[in-house]
Amino acid sequence: MFAGNFLCGLQGKEPAGLAELNAELRHWVWKVANQRVHGTTHEVVQERWQAEQAQLLRTDHRPSYPYVEDELRKVGRDAYVCWQGSRYSVPWQFVGRSVWVHERAGDVEVHYGAQKIAAHNKTLHGHRTITQPEHHRGIPTSARAERKILIHLQNMSPVVEVRSLAAYEGAFGGDAQ
Repeated sequence: MFAGNFLCGLQGKEPAGLAELNAELRHWVWKVANQRVHGTTHEVVQERWQAEQAQLLRTDHRPSYPYVEDELRKVGRDAYVCWQGSRYSVPWQFVGRSVWVHERAGDVEVHYGAQKIAAHNKTLHGHRTITQPEHHRGIPTSARAERKILIHLQNMSPVVEVRSLAAYEGAFGGDAQ
């Protein structure tokens, strides 16, 4: 059927739907892929599976692994992070930093390293701005801010040494200008 690559074997043949594609893929995995010598183990895949299967631990009656989908976000200049179409406030001290955001039990949590810095009830409607006033208390605002709160960032960029070029005059065959 499909020699080395399943997708290459599909050229010129369009499956009627997802069910047919999955059936063909399943057939290819068992009849082709599992019967060949694996490039890393240098063993036939099906034979290796049968040998290892007896040594696998059973997972019956074990709790499932807790999976939390975290996403890395950058805190905006207005001390909010975006999550699934809405904006959630975080303490203004974290402006410009990367934080991890995830949803847990109907709450949106924001973490900076191991520290939970914010938790909000998830809004049921998209495109909302959710604010906890204490997150913006004491915020240093820009004089230009009219309707939005914009934090004036200080010392966020690396400090560059400033020195006179006078010491280099003539060192390179010409005057420094």
